[in-house]
Amino acid sequence: MSVSGFVATVVLTRTLGQEQYGTYVVALSILAWVAMAGKLGLPRAIQKRVSENTTGNFVLSGAIVQFGLYVIIVVALLLCRPYLNEFIGVDATWFLVAMLGSQLALSLVQKVLEGQHLVHISSLLSPVEWTCRSLVQVLLVLSGFQIVGAFVGYVIGALVAAALGTYFMTIPRTRPTRREFARLKSYAQFSWLSSIKNRTFMSMDTIILAVFVSNSLIAVYEVVWNLASLFAIFGVSISQTLFPEISKISSEEGSRGEIAGLLRVSLAYSGLFIIPGLVGSALVGDVILTIYGPGFETGYYILLVLTFARLLYGYMRQFLNTIDAIDRPDLTFAVNGVFVVTNLVLNVVLTWQFGWYGAAAATTLSSGLGLVLGYYYATQVVDVTVPVAEISKQCFAAVVMAAVVLLGRLVIGNSLPIVIGLVGVGATVYFLVLLGLSEEFRTTVRDNLPFALPSLVSE
Repeated sequence: MSVSGFVATVVLTRTLGQEQYGTYVVALSILAWVAMAGKLGLPRAIQKRVSENTTGNFVLSGAIVQFGLYVIIVVALLLCRPYLNEFIGVDATWFLVAMLGSQLALSLVQKVLEGQHLVHISSLLSPVEWTCRSLVQVLLVLSGFQIVGAFVGYVIGALVAAALGTYFMTIPRTRPTRREFARLKSYAQFSWLSSIKNRTFMSMDTIILAVFVSNSLIAVYEVVWNLASLFAIFGVSISQTLFPEISKISSEEGSRGEIAGLLRVSLAYSGLFIIPGLVGSALVGDVILTIYGPGFETGYYILLVLTFARLLYGYMRQFLNTIDAIDRPDLTFAVNGVFVVTNLVLNVVLTWQFGWYGAAAATTLSSGLGLVLGYYYATQVVDVTVPVAEISKQCFAAVVMAAVVLLGRLVIGNSLPIVIGLVGVGATVYFLVLLGLSEEFRTTVRDNLPFALPSLVSE
């Protein structure tokens, strides 16, 4: 997914230019907020109820509610069409309607699969979506369809992934009853704010920036944000995997100790990629950004701040994910409320005063506050053990990596091909050092490889 998305982004930025690509980014940001309103916590509620050891057709009942929400949002979009088109800069409302439908369908399918403990299938749908989207976008944009090709590619990618996921779903043949709708409502009435929190973290800064800066700067900001998000993929995968498992065992007697162990594992591996990613961004981020075209290197310092924000948010996500999984969305509701309000206020004030640096700082500060609150509430329901030793080993391995990469850049040079090679060298050094330092990491790698590790890293 990351590779295909990276290639597509490079093609789009170089073909459409900063202004048109910025317009596309603004449209996606609006879509993200509209999609959040079209979900209202429903996908998370479906995932939770399906993952439990209970009877009932939560798949069909969830689909019925989702379709009803979609119809309501479509009507609202059409009523606001003139204002939306003016804000975006192009006539894109009908594209928003199509993209919203495809995205809601894919989200529903993924959450059902995850609830049915088919996380490995659900996870494959994202690269399928992004690869199909990227291929169609590149083909259409290079064929002269410009920004329309970008919109159409988005829709096709989501529909293909949703259709593939539907094939693997198990849909109960019983008719949904009022009980299923009531059970979904009891969870969604708290989890809806989690959707707002996630969307606030992902897109609030972009929406506020659209008021204060040009679309060309927004294009740079979005590219930097996507690059920072790339480093967080392992932490996201951990939380997606553990949610249905924790949800399933949370109803069993004496499960608190097992849940605490799973939370510790999630914290130990949440920073596995993003800690070296932050260090690497500081060392070679200025050169890497030139891949996207002239002018994108101006986002170097924004990259550092946003990568740190993703690091904080990743740890916060593990705490809130565990609380949600043990059926306490009321606690995460409080954290999410503080996060959303803080993020909104800080984004408006700091972006107004300091431009895009203020937007990046607002995202980071609200993530830090959310992490503190997430830790506090997690300690109220489960024994929290922060794996300080494992995180420290990751930091030390990243420092060794930094020394090697910095030496290579000083001795060999700063050209783009050399820096790309140094990225590969640095990643290799990081994981080799971590394998040597951490017995827990060696054990995890050995348990998940289809072949034996060399004796060099064996116990």
